[in-house]
Amino acid sequence: MLLTACNEATVENPTAKEILSENSDADILQLNGFIYSRTVDEKNESGYVKREKIGEIKEQSTSTWWFRDLYASKLSKGTEIFSTDVVADIPTVILVEIDGELVEYHVLIEG
Repeated sequence: MLLTACNEATVENPTAKEILSENSDADILQLNGFIYSRTVDEKNESGYVKREKIGEIKEQSTSTWWFRDLYASKLSKGTEIFSTDVVADIPTVILVEIDGELVEYHVLIEG
């Protein structure tokens, strides 16, 4: 009987380093270890409902080495982040309030 090892590819979620290395102008933020991206330059037109405040941006940074939770590449320090009406372990969409307008950020998950 011949036994062979099974090589499974490990799928990892995108990192700030990967995103910013590919596109230095990317509009991203990190929350709970996940990267969220503002992929469309439009307001909250999908109809997501702003729920509770889940944090605010601690630092604006484009450093690919020191990007941490609640860091953003474009958003200013103090910008508030809100959950939506979508209930999930990992929120797929969060809302950010910019000049009184709600803007969607979508989680980047592989697999």
